[in-house]
Amino acid sequence: MKRLKNYVALLLCAVLLSGCQIISGGDDLLQTPKPSQEYTLLQNKLEQIMGTKMTYAAPQSGSYRNAVTFADINGNDSKEAIAFLRDESGGKIYVYAFTKENDEYQELGSVEGPGTAIGAMDFIRVNNSKQRLFTLTWTLSGGVGKGLTVYSIQDGKLKELLDTTCTDYTIADLDQDGTEELFTLSYEGAGRKTAQVYSYADHQMSLLSQAYASQDAQTVANLQAGQLNPDGTQAVFVDNKIENDNGMQTDIYVLDKNNTTLRNLSQNSSTSTYRATTLYFCEDIDSDAAIEVPQPSPDASSAVRVTDSVLGETSSSDINSLMDWYQFDSTGKANLVLTTYKSPTEGWMLKFPEKWRRNITISANSGTGVNQTVFTPKGENTPLLTLYVFTGDGREQKAEQQGLIDLGSTSDISYAAKLGNTNSSLALSQKQIEDAFCVVVNEWSQ
Repeated sequence: MKRLKNYVALLLCAVLLSGCQIISGGDDLLQTPKPSQEYTLLQNKLEQIMGTKMTYAAPQSGSYRNAVTFADINGNDSKEAIAFLRDESGGKIYVYAFTKENDEYQELGSVEGPGTAIGAMDFIRVNNSKQRLFTLTWTLSGGVGKGLTVYSIQDGKLKELLDTTCTDYTIADLDQDGTEELFTLSYEGAGRKTAQVYSYADHQMSLLSQAYASQDAQTVANLQAGQLNPDGTQAVFVDNKIENDNGMQTDIYVLDKNNTTLRNLSQNSSTSTYRATTLYFCEDIDSDAAIEVPQPSPDASSAVRVTDSVLGETSSSDINSLMDWYQFDSTGKANLVLTTYKSPTEGWMLKFPEKWRRNITISANSGTGVNQTVFTPKGENTPLLTLYVFTGDGREQKAEQQGLIDLGSTSDISYAAKLGNTNSSLALSQKQIEDAFCVVVNEWSQ
């Protein structure tokens, strides 16, 4: 036994010195966890609990992938410790909570987890204070959905507040009262898919409201919380893949004015949130802090031509790259805020100025070592702008030799531009082009 404990201690030291961690500090989500003095104080207590039959069981994903996390959970400016241990004899996982008193950690209690592995750990903020709840997702033995539990530390004890199942979840202050809500999606089974909101009040976590997902929603492709529009209304945006036609349907969930009923705005929207492409997720496309929903522009079929100079073929296969982006108000009314042209395969996007909307034709020409995208006023022959994508050896030198505007580069692509007819009423300056152009990461390739 003594030899085994010495081995465990040496192993822990080796892990810490190598940069691998079994502990984390939870005060700052972006701060690198420190193998701290707190763990040294807790180590003996953990060894007594673990004995020879228990091992550490760290979460598999998320911001807290550590077997021991230190964070101020009850808001008393002192760090509590949360440890995850697995009973090797039966495979069960246990959650332990500890509090520090007089430079010593005391156990607050433990609970048996409902799953075979921990998925992720998150925190829920309470009353704009340092007090927090913490959530855990679990791999369930049945393999359907995931388990989700919520815990608090109340009256000096670890307490389980919620035990449910879901397909996915996020945390957001939907009613903007300083306490975050738990938003979950349940897509299991053959029935209608639903979304739920759980709220915390009076030391309890309870179901506040639920709403139906879109009828054809099948798989959650992207889930994010954010502002509905610049006025600050909070919403949850769910991009659902529609497997039978390779499309995407966005559901937008908000609470009503009384903050008691969850509504899916896509059910009463005057503008459809469905799109026949899976290449685009909702995002804050114009950097105004609100989330926009993409839709293929109705101008796309007549405005975009794609030519392969090698194969000599012309098609309109790239029409979904011309996108309109909409914001929604709390009634579901849509407002067009931006049009973009995006080349998913080349990794760039151009934000259209207002005056370009429905006044531009786009010709994308694919060649060897360089691709060109030309923007020309409708009914005219002289381009306003040509964008170049150089690949292969010597790509940066090729752009310099032609005196082009440098738009940046990645590890294997160089981007450049050339201004055309500067006398046109639709012409842009070099700075406007540089501001409108951006290199993007393709969601579909992640």
